[in-house]
Amino acid sequence: MQRLFWRFFLVFWATLLMAIMLVRLTFVWQDDVHMRPPGFTMQPPHAELNMPPERMPPPFWRRPWLHLLLLLSASIVFSWLLARYIARPVQQLKQALAGLASNKWQTQLGPELTARRDEFGSLSTNFNKMAAQAAEAIASQRRLLHDVSHELRSPLARIQILSGLAGQSPADAELMITKIEQEVTKLDLLVAKILTFSKLEDGTAEPEHIDVDLADLVESICEDARLEASASQKSLWLQLSPVASIKGDPSLLYSAIENVIRNAVKYTPAYSEVSVSLQQHGQQLSLQVCDQGPGVPEQHLDRLFTPFFRAHSSHNGIGLGLSIAKRVIETCGGTITVNNIVHNGAIAGFKVVITFTVSSLSVQ
Repeated sequence: MQRLFWRFFLVFWATLLMAIMLVRLTFVWQDDVHMRPPGFTMQPPHAELNMPPERMPPPFWRRPWLHLLLLLSASIVFSWLLARYIARPVQQLKQALAGLASNKWQTQLGPELTARRDEFGSLSTNFNKMAAQAAEAIASQRRLLHDVSHELRSPLARIQILSGLAGQSPADAELMITKIEQEVTKLDLLVAKILTFSKLEDGTAEPEHIDVDLADLVESICEDARLEASASQKSLWLQLSPVASIKGDPSLLYSAIENVIRNAVKYTPAYSEVSVSLQQHGQQLSLQVCDQGPGVPEQHLDRLFTPFFRAHSSHNGIGLGLSIAKRVIETCGGTITVNNIVHNGAIAGFKVVITFTVSSLSVQ
């Protein structure tokens, strides 16, 4: 049973028990020696046997009107306490809900309610969590709208400038048109990523759930990334172990894992390497991507999956890659974690770990 139920039960039961005891003391009256006056002696045998015994009036504290007054007073006090016990938190909850209805998303109930150990305390705690999540969702939407507007404005502004330069200098028109095409391509890529993120975020995307050979997929991604790494005097090392298949969407998984590996190649310095390892332990399949780059400040690790967040503003990118990767991997039933690689107390690289539960134990 719930605590609140038992509190009501005990209050009503105590009131009823008190009423029964008072009624008994008032109306169930038996004669005994304590009711007889001082000096009272038994009548001799020859006395009138038909005379009823004399009854003395009850003492003051056993008078019926006093019992009724006490019962009435007790019922008023208990009723007031019970009404206050219920009405006060309900009134506070009503005011808090009115605050949310007025777009005051920072509304929180105080410890007077949340510290209670009954249903009102649990309800207040859940209300505070709901209000905090709603406030964070509203703030996230506003940040997302601001970031999208900013990211769209930059290529559009460059296109506008290039168009003006092309009109002023016909000799450079061909070069300007080429740059405009590059900006349009970037803009198209940005819009595509925003649409992908939006579909994954609101659940409207309908990813496939078919068997995926992750080893082949990772190997294909690494072949392309190795060419990019070689062009920047970097190397990519791949270790593949026989693994079972997983359930997921091949195209979305390819895009998510490619983004993780290409990020590692981009941030690792020249003449260093990126290591990619795919292994299976029981029913857990683990993909690790490690680089030797500068890592990420500890205070920014929790924000890496936030849309449009960039830990290194000096690098190109829109900050959607890891956000999309996280949602794709979670859609396929996996998890993704990020950590710095620390050596001798200093950051020596960055590591991304992606984990899946295999769909079968059959090894490819």
